[in-house]
Amino acid sequence: MTESASPQQPLPTWDQVVVLRDFVHARTYAAAVPTIRLNGEPPHAPGSSLARVAEVNGALYEVTSHLCRRLYGELATGHPGPIADASWAALASIAAAWREDPELPDWMSELLVTPR
Repeated sequence: MTESASPQQPLPTWDQVVVLRDFVHARTYAAAVPTIRLNGEPPHAPGSSLARVAEVNGALYEVTSHLCRRLYGELATGHPGPIADASWAALASIAAAWREDPELPDWMSELLVTPR
């Protein structure tokens, strides 16, 4: 983990961000598999469950990608600031959905342990 400008949790390394991004993207892809249409199949009916799943998965993928790009940019400066902290907090919040997933990286699982 790298040092952060805030007293919050330390920021991840570039490689850790890549691992977490890939993990979240894999989960969104796995959830979207039922929505994938083969060539020539009509689109899902607007407002249908499958259309909504595809929309939500697409949004989560885009949000995760955006947050990672912001965090990469901040980490690359060597002096990450509040944008890095906010991006990291949002990514950790997203990853918390998979807190119990055995494939969540160990270092991430440790960060998501809730105090009792």
